[in-house]
Amino acid sequence: MRIAAFGEIMMRLTPPEYLMLEQTKELRLDFTGTGVNILSNLAHFGTQTSLLTNLPDNRLGEAAKASVRQLGIQDCWIGSLGDHIGSYFAEMGFGPRPTQVTYQNRRNSSFGISGASDYDLDAFLEEIDLIYICGISLSLTEKTREAALVLAEKAHKKGKKVCFDFNFRPSLNEAHGVSLMQEQYEKMLPYCDVVFGSHRDLTDLLGMELDQTLDVSEQFERVVRQFMAKYQIEHFAGTIRQGEGDRRYLTGFLFDAENYVQAAPRQIINLDRIGAGDGYAAGILLGYSESWSLVETVEFATANGVLAHTIQGDVPLTTRKQVKHLMEQPTVDLIR
Repeated sequence: MRIAAFGEIMMRLTPPEYLMLEQTKELRLDFTGTGVNILSNLAHFGTQTSLLTNLPDNRLGEAAKASVRQLGIQDCWIGSLGDHIGSYFAEMGFGPRPTQVTYQNRRNSSFGISGASDYDLDAFLEEIDLIYICGISLSLTEKTREAALVLAEKAHKKGKKVCFDFNFRPSLNEAHGVSLMQEQYEKMLPYCDVVFGSHRDLTDLLGMELDQTLDVSEQFERVVRQFMAKYQIEHFAGTIRQGEGDRRYLTGFLFDAENYVQAAPRQIINLDRIGAGDGYAAGILLGYSESWSLVETVEFATANGVLAHTIQGDVPLTTRKQVKHLMEQPTVDLIR
């Protein structure tokens, strides 16, 4: 299956050695973004991937495009528009101090000022089988909202699979609040086949109500079933993070029209959490594209998400062999 993504390439700037911005004059530069993270991981799994976006026609744009190629993503649908690339500073947390992400220039980036007419959507869709659309595109600007919705509608009409991730960012929605986003989600979801989200996305963002007469797990399953039936969703997936003492665990879940499965919880050893959820999404999309069983898909995706926490930077550069090793030999910590 040929998998593509629509989303922004961003520049990540990270102080070294867990330093805060006030403590350093050095920054590590990486090019990343939700679509980049998922597609690069799928490329490492052997899937053909491509990215639809725009970059500035300058040295930063050229460097970002080169980085995408190095990650195994086809760049033929990356266009040029505007003068800026969105960026963010990632101050890595340690112990009780959380990682701090500070965005800048996102709404004025090349992606942020690009609307549907700035892409050749019909030609692009002829070359793919599945399009992943990050929900951040619905939060960013009027132009990115328009482009995402037009792309989803065209893909649906052409019989292409559409995958959507809520990926709600409070910092990008302070001006217009949840009501506008609910309206955008309700426009997008009828075109979608695979959706990534959580019970909070369904209740807090879409306004769906839980049945308080049921226990917690039954409430969750009931509201997901109602959501899938309303929008004719084929698969719904996400993760649950749990804590036990000072340990943290990740559990993936996956629904189809008839079944609901959860992976066994796996302990998280956290080096860099940013982008770890994209590792889980890549695992789900790999299993979906290759028609794996629900159990095989969610177990692989959860293991991949756990491994993504151990990799510095956003991009989960895992291979099938590495994920299978964790699944089959979790106690082996040295490979010679």
